[in-house]
Amino acid sequence: GHSWQVTDILRATHQENLAMIRDTVSYLTSKGLRVMVDLEHAFDGFKHDSAYTLDCCEAAVNSGACAIVLCDTNGGTMPWEVEEITKQVVENFESVTVGIHAHNDCGMAVANSVMANKAGAGLVQGTINGIGERTGNADLCSIVPSLALHVETKMGCRDNLSSISSLSRFVDETLNRSPNNAAPFVGRSAFAHKGGLHVAAMERSPLSYQHIDPSEVGNEKRILISELSGRQNILGKIKEVGVDMEHANERALAILNRVKKLESVGYTFEGAEASVHLMILHATKGYCPPFQVLDYSAQVFDSKLDSASRFMERYDSDQQDQGERMFGTYGGATARATVKVRTLNPNYDGDDKLIYSDQLEVSDGNGPVDALAKALKRALVPAHPYLKNLELVDYKVRILDPDSATSAATRVMIEFQDIETYETWTTVSVDRNVISASLNALIDGLEYALIEHASSCMLCEDAY
Repeated sequence: GHSWQVTDILRATHQENLAMIRDTVSYLTSKGLRVMVDLEHAFDGFKHDSAYTLDCCEAAVNSGACAIVLCDTNGGTMPWEVEEITKQVVENFESVTVGIHAHNDCGMAVANSVMANKAGAGLVQGTINGIGERTGNADLCSIVPSLALHVETKMGCRDNLSSISSLSRFVDETLNRSPNNAAPFVGRSAFAHKGGLHVAAMERSPLSYQHIDPSEVGNEKRILISELSGRQNILGKIKEVGVDMEHANERALAILNRVKKLESVGYTFEGAEASVHLMILHATKGYCPPFQVLDYSAQVFDSKLDSASRFMERYDSDQQDQGERMFGTYGGATARATVKVRTLNPNYDGDDKLIYSDQLEVSDGNGPVDALAKALKRALVPAHPYLKNLELVDYKVRILDPDSATSAATRVMIEFQDIETYETWTTVSVDRNVISASLNALIDGLEYALIEHASSCMLCEDAY
């Protein structure tokens, strides 16, 4: 669709290019196929030589194409240009569907797609989460909700719109990509609120700081807790957790003061809502946790202290697969953890046996945190089989006071995932002992999983 691209890049004449379009479309339609022609560089070509771009469209339409798709291949066309060019093409070829294929090099792919639709385009091409070359393609997870909810375009997929958030997460999980929490409509932060005044206003009217009801796209409102939060944020979180609202104001103030104190020493709760959830529960009279870690130990031992040699020995070994060569324990450090946990007695049958029991488990791992996680699960799974569905998907460590060198305070954030539902949650802990910080975050993550998802009883105070 671009005269200069035809002569300088394809090294063909204008007439040869038109002939190729006619021959290709005619052949495919003769086989009974419906043909949509994507015109590469159509928008740039229209700005360079509009007559020739329209000639290309005409060649495709006259040969039987049912749709002509205008491509912003380099991603440099502005929305007002897209609207004007699309409008002219639609007016010239009313008998076929005109489409848009936008790239995001200027961050305009979604806007360009919406403007093309406004100008009469009936087909929008894009990808889930905007995945594509360079800076990506047009993100259907933004385009589809925008057209359905704000433009009110007639769409065949409108009834399935509430599945788009789970679709977005499924695609990221399949491709092993970290989800973009800030993605419009489908990101975890798309409907997240932190400022106390914002949350107070939303208690009166949810649309005061939200452009749609999050449930329309399968997402949910989140109230973030931080040092900037007001009492209303905590009250909203208490209500969300579902505990008794009696004396909620006093409890909210106490929790808010605790949040501010913890954040002053390095905690951050904005991305660790599971930890806030547990903080509220532990401040609730009568709450019984599902287990208690009584004590633990972790050992690390090594046979070779030359890290470079150890790495090369792993890499060169023919006895292991690539993953084991890079991350296994062959020739390198080994960790072993022991944990003692009090939890429900998996053999309890209602007679004189105790409803709880102490479990002592040992596990090896690729580092002390891995060994602790495995030992914890080994101790808890017999009483809480749901934990088989749990996996750790992210582990972040940040040094909070570098000047303290090896005695610095460390913040650990761990993200967990249910492998069946793909639901994720994050916990946080701070300690000058990185192993203790990691274990506390692990414990919170497992406790949250059992509270929210498992159908098992909790231990009460007499179990301790």
